[in-house]
Amino acid sequence: MPDDAPRDDFDWVNAQAACTAEMMFPRLLAGVRRDVERRNALTDRADQFRFEVTEDGDRFEVIRTIGTPLDTTDVHAAVTFERIGPRINVQGDHVDIDFTAVVGINPSGACRFFVAEAEYAEWEVRKLALEQLLFEEIEE
Repeated sequence: MPDDAPRDDFDWVNAQAACTAEMMFPRLLAGVRRDVERRNALTDRADQFRFEVTEDGDRFEVIRTIGTPLDTTDVHAAVTFERIGPRINVQGDHVDIDFTAVVGINPSGACRFFVAEAEYAEWEVRKLALEQLLFEEIEE
């Protein structure tokens, strides 16, 4: 049996009960805030893009603006994360992002995100949602 496989008496009922979108959504928000801070701290970038996170209950948004930190001029694109019951919907505005994640325990007993049939760790969902916004050029 692999080292990461749960024992035969694994308490999957309590593990699943603790693995909810309601519990994972704040963790996702905290990770996104760290990602945005790290991206804004990159000083070797020649662009004038800045990023910020706005929060409103079960919804938060990462916006990409053009300008300097003191003179942010225009919202260029955004990615919105919204928790609706057991689902987390992620959609882009001027960014080609649109997916729904649900949470559940995997065969190893770890709480993970699932998009379609694929399993993702928390950082992978953030990358899937934000990579284009944070790093790729957006066409006008």
